[in-house]
Amino acid sequence: MARAEQYSWASLVTLVVIFGWFQMRMLDGWTIVDQPASTLFGIYLGVIAAATLAEIAIAVALKLLSRGQAVERDERDLAIEARANQNERVFIIAAVNVLIWQILWEGMWAAHARPPIDFTRLPALFFVLFALLFGGEMVKRVSTIWLYRR
Repeated sequence: MARAEQYSWASLVTLVVIFGWFQMRMLDGWTIVDQPASTLFGIYLGVIAAATLAEIAIAVALKLLSRGQAVERDERDLAIEARANQNERVFIIAAVNVLIWQILWEGMWAAHARPPIDFTRLPALFFVLFALLFGGEMVKRVSTIWLYRR
């Protein structure tokens, strides 16, 4: 198994765990909980700190497991990395467009039904945008794993 694939597996697992923690702080069932901006900022800092520490720990662990030997990256590794980055970009672009459509439809049909996600509330906007970032990174990691397995 290539080091990049090992890194992607470890990173994907930690991303899922951190997203689970994030989700527990933000949701009550399927409802986004109203919280003040100061609490949201604390959650934001906690997620960033946990993700940073996890990525450092993964990099150090993989370096120790390889006994300090440098790994040469060839054209295949660079092509896989480029494709995984492209998949992440496409996912984020598509997700942002879905959010734009959702917001526009809510504005056009506001009098007819209660919107499923109220983007006028800070916690909802924070959760959706942060979940989008998590999703993009997960797509990148899964793409890397998939492309190495092919």
